[in-house]
Amino acid sequence: MNRQSFHYVVALVGNPNCGKTTLFNALTGSTATVGNWPGVTVERKSGTVCYHNDTLEIVDLPGIYSLVPYSPEEAIAGNFLNNKPDLIINIVDASNLERNLYLTTQLMELHIPMVMALNMMDVVKRRGDFIDCAILSKLLNVETIPVAASKGEGLSELLRAAASAVKKTAVYPTVKKPVGSRDPETALADARYRYIGELTQKAVKKHSASKKSVSEKIDAVATNRYLAIPVFLLLILAIFYITFGPVGSFLVRCVDAFLTGWLSPLTDSALTAIGASVGVRSLILDGILAGVGAVLKFLPQILLLFLLLSLLEDSGYMARAAFIMDAPMRKIGLSGRAFVPLLMGFGCTVPAVMGTRILENEKDRRLTILILPFMSCSAKMPVYSLFISSFFADCRPIAMLLIYFSGMVMGLLSALLFKNSILKGEPAPFVMELPDYRFPTAQTVWLQVERRIRDFLQKAGTTIFVATVVIWLLQRFTVGLRMTSDSSCSILAEVGRRIAPLFALCGFGDWKSAVSLLAGLISKESVISTMSVLYSGKLEIALQSNFTPLSACSFLIFVLFYTPCVTALAAVRRESGSLRWMALSAAYQFAAAWYLSAMFYQCALLIQHLQNCI
Repeated sequence: MNRQSFHYVVALVGNPNCGKTTLFNALTGSTATVGNWPGVTVERKSGTVCYHNDTLEIVDLPGIYSLVPYSPEEAIAGNFLNNKPDLIINIVDASNLERNLYLTTQLMELHIPMVMALNMMDVVKRRGDFIDCAILSKLLNVETIPVAASKGEGLSELLRAAASAVKKTAVYPTVKKPVGSRDPETALADARYRYIGELTQKAVKKHSASKKSVSEKIDAVATNRYLAIPVFLLLILAIFYITFGPVGSFLVRCVDAFLTGWLSPLTDSALTAIGASVGVRSLILDGILAGVGAVLKFLPQILLLFLLLSLLEDSGYMARAAFIMDAPMRKIGLSGRAFVPLLMGFGCTVPAVMGTRILENEKDRRLTILILPFMSCSAKMPVYSLFISSFFADCRPIAMLLIYFSGMVMGLLSALLFKNSILKGEPAPFVMELPDYRFPTAQTVWLQVERRIRDFLQKAGTTIFVATVVIWLLQRFTVGLRMTSDSSCSILAEVGRRIAPLFALCGFGDWKSAVSLLAGLISKESVISTMSVLYSGKLEIALQSNFTPLSACSFLIFVLFYTPCVTALAAVRRESGSLRWMALSAAYQFAAAWYLSAMFYQCALLIQHLQNCI
């Protein structure tokens, strides 16, 4: 006779960067983003795992140091725990046991059944230290399981302990609040740490070694007062050289050869063989394949960039980068902690805006949100790559680095403007854990890259595909809804001519450029897919016929700075909690893009004119 099955809600709780999301992925088979730096998880995620007949709903909560919330993502964790889940799996970084156990003492006071997962035990063993889990279990009355989530070790034992603990009544020792103290909270914290000290003294044996650890040796250079920023810049330059230099360019050419040299002729032959009409062939070849293919060929460079960034993240260096940037960022009104969402902005503005939840005060969050779009997202990369390969092929890595650097400079200048006007105030104190360096794991890096592939292909198959079809249709019909082979008489041309004068001072006042920028509000990749539909022939040659190197630079400046996509604006609206802030962000971005693009183009024309006169 089968026993009754039950459904239990299990909360994963622990300090930032203790390995919660890695454990969550290992238990549930999910592919949530992980990284070797604090602040990766800013909202709760859930997945399920079956153990015998029972279902455990595992909920991955943002990292917290205490049950007293100081930021929105900490409030998410606190609110969830107040609703009393069936079980808490307390993930503890075994390599930083004393600090992590402070949260454990608070969790025991909730009187919710709990199991403690001592994660990163492989690091403890590598150091030569020893933690007696049996003694910890006895003293805390919490079953303690040693695990190494990144290697999948100890997971079955953890599930067994969780399934057993969830059916028991929680009875845990608690730290008594001191009586008669002038400052009860401080006294209670001191009492907790004394209690933790007694625990670790009995359960932990540390290997006495006078030599510096590997992390300390690396940090002697990576966080050195004089060498830190040069090392950071050299690493970024190396990433750009690999991505946009010979390696990345070769991969782009290979994909382009596959699309134009094999897939397009094969599709044409197949359509001809089945007797497809001229209109259908044009839609598929000149519309879909040309538009979507123009974006897809830059997929290798996008993947290379995120592969290299993932290696830096998983190694633990990015936390150092935030530490390095704290001093210069304080001058613009932000702490080094804001560097985390700003760095995420180079991937996608949407999760980066959500990542501002790790910032403790509203002023810092809003200031970061306003300058985030200047951190050029990966969706703009195909535009940069296309124009650079068309006009500045001899200096691809340097040109790309200048573009990204210009975005960062504009973000910093904008932060100064807002800091001294609408968002006055001091930045919050900067506290961030510096994790040990480690070799990036293939699984973690693959999860990052695989997610980028999936997101990119999903966007190519939905948003860009639909935008391409709509653009093709709009250039085939006149305002009177009659078919035309002359795109200059189409609905699209009419729309483009009405907005094109706005860009005349910027040097690209033709209707095709205007329509491409308009499509970019849907997704920035749509700028390229739209151009591929509107310009006949090979796109690079078409651009060289319609742009000069000067107007191409001006166009790149505009794309770099102008209003982010509608999805990003929706994220700004949601996270700022105000339609007014979203409107301010959109208007400021557009005004900055237009002004800087026009100023660059007109000043460059003036310099050319003066040189000709001389």
